[in-house]
Amino acid sequence: MLTAAVTTACLLAAYCTWNYASKLKSVNYLPGMRPPLSALSIFGALMPTSWWNPGLNWSWEWRKTNYFNYKHEVISMVPLVGQPAYYTCSLPVMKQLLKEESKLGLIKHPEMTPAVSIWGQNLLTANGDVWKRHRRIVGPAFTNKTYDLVWRQAAALYEDMVRAAKWENEQMVTVHNINQYTRSFALMIISRCGFGLLMPWKDPNTETTEEEMTFSTALEWVSATTIPWRLVLPRWSYRLPIRWLRNMEHAWSSLAVHMNTFIETKAQELAGIIDGDDHVQRGDIFTRLVTAMDSSGKTGLEKQEVIGNTFTLMFAGHETTANVLAATLGFLAIHQDEQEKAYQEILAAIPADRGLGAEDVAKLTHTLACFHESARMFPAGNMLPRDIIDDVTVNVTSPTPGTIVFPKGSRVIIDMVAIHHNPEAFPDPDVWRPSRWYGVSEPDLTMFGAGPRVCVGRKFTQVEAACFLAHFLRDWKLDVELCNGETREQHEERVMGNTKLTGIAFGVGLVDLKLIARK
Repeated sequence: MLTAAVTTACLLAAYCTWNYASKLKSVNYLPGMRPPLSALSIFGALMPTSWWNPGLNWSWEWRKTNYFNYKHEVISMVPLVGQPAYYTCSLPVMKQLLKEESKLGLIKHPEMTPAVSIWGQNLLTANGDVWKRHRRIVGPAFTNKTYDLVWRQAAALYEDMVRAAKWENEQMVTVHNINQYTRSFALMIISRCGFGLLMPWKDPNTETTEEEMTFSTALEWVSATTIPWRLVLPRWSYRLPIRWLRNMEHAWSSLAVHMNTFIETKAQELAGIIDGDDHVQRGDIFTRLVTAMDSSGKTGLEKQEVIGNTFTLMFAGHETTANVLAATLGFLAIHQDEQEKAYQEILAAIPADRGLGAEDVAKLTHTLACFHESARMFPAGNMLPRDIIDDVTVNVTSPTPGTIVFPKGSRVIIDMVAIHHNPEAFPDPDVWRPSRWYGVSEPDLTMFGAGPRVCVGRKFTQVEAACFLAHFLRDWKLDVELCNGETREQHEERVMGNTKLTGIAFGVGLVDLKLIARK
C-alpha cells in the first residue's frame, strides 16, 4: 500500500513538473510572475492581492514596481494552476495589437467575457463578422442628435437630483459616497438617451423593499453580484434559506422580465400596435436593436442578442462613466487650483443669450481634461484580453530593442492600468495632471481603447460628463473632510488610492465630498 502511494505521488509530481515546464516553454521562457493561481481564474480572483497571489487588483496595488519597474514591456504570468498568459504595459504594443486586430486575427475568448456574455452575444463579446454585424447595427445610433439629447437629459436630470436630495436651499452639504449619485445619474442617462426609458430620478439613499425590485434596483443587484457570485454559485444554491441568495435570484429573474418587457413593448410600438413616447428618439440604440429582430443577414439580430446588447450597453455603459465621474469629483475636491480653473472656464463658456448646450462642449477643454485624467488614473476597462489565432510579432524597446512573437494559441492581456501608469508614456504617472490632455486628439484618448473596437460610446460619455461637471461645478465648490492632522496629499493617497471593481468596471472606492453653495 505504501509503495503504491509513493509511486502515485512520484507520477503526480513528474506530471506537474512536465506540465509546468510545458507552460514555461509556451511563453518562450519570457520573464515574469510565477504565482500558484492565475490572476484571471475564479479562485485566484476570489482571493485578495498578496505577495503570493496577484488577485484582481495586482496591477493597481503593484503599479509602482510592475513589469520589473517598467523595464520590460511584455512579461509572462505562468501559474501553477491555470493558463499562462502574456501581459503588456506598453502603449506602442497596445496600439500595434488593437489597431490591426482583425488583420492579425485576435479574438476575445468566451471564457474571458463571462460577465457580459451571460445574457447573450453582444457588441463587447462578439468576434469577426459577428462583431461587424453588431457594430453595424449599434454604431449609427451615436449621432449629433443623440449627443444633443444627452446634454438636455443630463441637464434636466442634474436638477432632478439636486431637488430629490434637497440640496437646493442648503449652503453646505456633506455627501457620503458620491459614487451612488454618479451611478444613478449614469444609469438614467443611458436608459433615457440610449433606450428611451424615462425613469424618474430616485434618491439613492431611499430605502427600497425586495418586492419593488424596479429595473434600476435589479440592475444594481446584478451589477454587484455578477463577479464572482453568479459565475461560481450553482443554481441550486439560490433555493437555500439565505435571504441574500434569494434576493440575488429575485434580482436576476426580475431583470430578465424587465428586459423582455422592454423589448416586447418596443416591438409593438414599432409595429404600430401602441403609441410610442413622443420624447423617445426613434434612432436610439434600443430602436435599432429591436428593429434588427425583424431583419436577417448583416442587419439582423436574434432576440437573445438584443437582450445581450441591452444588458451590456446599460451595464458596462453606466458603470464606466459613473466610476470616472466619482473619481473626477474626488480629485477636483482635493486639487482646488484645478477646480478653480474648471469653474472659471465654465462661467466663460456660458453664452449670454442661453444656457450651455452640447455645442459648447468644445469650450470646456480643461473640464474635460479633468475627466480624461481621471479616466487615465482609473481606466474602467482595466484588462483587455485577446487570444492569438496565428503567430503575431510586435516591436518592443524594453528591456532591449527587438521583437517578441506571441505564438498561435497564446493569450495576451493588455494591462490598461499599467499602460496608463507607465512613466515612459505618462511622466509622473501617479500625479493627477489634467493638462497632459490639452490638445490631445480623439484617437489618442487611449483610456477608451484603440483601433476598430475602441469604445463605441466614448463621445456619448464625454458629452454626459461635460454636462454633469459643468452644472455641478457651476453650483458647488467641492472640498474634502480631512482626518485629524491629515494633509491633502495623505487624503488623496488614502481615498483615491483605494480602488475596486464595480461589476466589470475598475474605479475608485467610496468618495465623500463637502459641497459649498456658490450662490
